[in-house]
Amino acid sequence: MKTDSPKPKKTILFMNNNLISIIIPCYNSEETIEKCLKSVVNQDYTNIEIIVINDGSTDGTLQIIQNFKEKDSRIVLINQQNQGVSKARNIGISNASGDFICFVDSDDWVEKEYCSVLLNNLFENDADISIIAEVKENPEENPSKLVQAENRIQVFTRKEILELLLEDKVVKSYPCGKLYRKELWQDIAFPEHLEALVDLFILFKIFDRSEKIVVSDQPLYHYIQYSQSLSHNLTPKRAYHFFLAIKEQHLFLKNPEIGKKSRYRILKNFLKKIFMALKRIIRNTQENEFVQEKKEIAEELQKFLPYSIFEIGVEYYIYVRFYLYFPQKYASFVKK
Repeated sequence: MKTDSPKPKKTILFMNNNLISIIIPCYNSEETIEKCLKSVVNQDYTNIEIIVINDGSTDGTLQIIQNFKEKDSRIVLINQQNQGVSKARNIGISNASGDFICFVDSDDWVEKEYCSVLLNNLFENDADISIIAEVKENPEENPSKLVQAENRIQVFTRKEILELLLEDKVVKSYPCGKLYRKELWQDIAFPEHLEALVDLFILFKIFDRSEKIVVSDQPLYHYIQYSQSLSHNLTPKRAYHFFLAIKEQHLFLKNPEIGKKSRYRILKNFLKKIFMALKRIIRNTQENEFVQEKKEIAEELQKFLPYSIFEIGVEYYIYVRFYLYFPQKYASFVKK
């Protein structure tokens, strides 16, 4: 499969000598960073370095990290002015000295087997990326019950996993909950110009460089979802950035390895997300605002006109034409 740069050569290593670089970006995380760091330093796989990037926190986050660092020499603390999570992750990647990379967000936490299971599964299946399941939790609601796993392991080829990723099934575009061979990240960086949902913009490029991916249903990553998180509160600007990520994926979909049946399911998923972003922009802006952004979305939707009802479904076949031919009526419709 064609990529922007040559596919990195796979490094074969022995598990007990492998260093894992765990990258944790954080900003004003004083309420959650302690639990996060406790879960990481207590991993049953101990050959790890913990790269914590303090992204200009103004609360007590830095002091908590320093307290952990004094007790654990594996912690590498990097301070930077507030520049966003993408810059923080990129700094973490550039400073990683491990054979493998994984990410943990500062408001999440992991089970003690997080690293060992990821690494064991990767080596046993000679894979490039290892993935475990997540437990979604909302602290504002009742605690989530731990999902019972069947200890099922699935192995996918690059083509199979890309179809699932772009279709948003089985595998999600989160960088966390995954272990990557470090060489996969060579010359690829998180887009620092985007404010939110940058994962959609980059993960498929990393997966495109892989040959084999192993997925386990063991729920070892606790993903904390707040009602006020970026992904749940799309401002018009963030909604536009969401669209840009989908646009980037749509461009990649021209890849001939993606099968026809999967392609149409993926196209429907793209349209669903594009209209989600478009509705958020229209509902929160005036007609004379975000004019260029709306024009760019219309230009992208033009590319879907050649598809038939049978290829993209009746709903999106109608929506595409409704917005392109009657944009003012469509705006009135979605604002009701």
